[in-house]
Amino acid sequence: MHDFSIVDLGGLVAAGWVLVRILGPIAGALARRIDPRTPAPTAAATDPAIPRLEEELEQLHERLDFLERALASRPGPAELPRPRTPV
Repeated sequence: MHDFSIVDLGGLVAAGWVLVRILGPIAGALARRIDPRTPAPTAAATDPAIPRLEEELEQLHERLDFLERALASRPGPAELPRPRTPV
């Protein structure tokens, strides 16, 4: 059987301290996140660049739709060229 020594006590205290330092902020953030009294701020409410970025994204979607329609309307090649083999 192993006797409990001061080194064991130090290791136990160090492990407890690490758990508190790591899990403490995580538990606090989780508690703030699920608290119904304080709504989380949204990015749209805090950043004035969001409407401009949404407009640019919509323009990119329109361009992508146009390119997809243009590619779909082109006829494919009648026959693929045969690969050349060296003689």
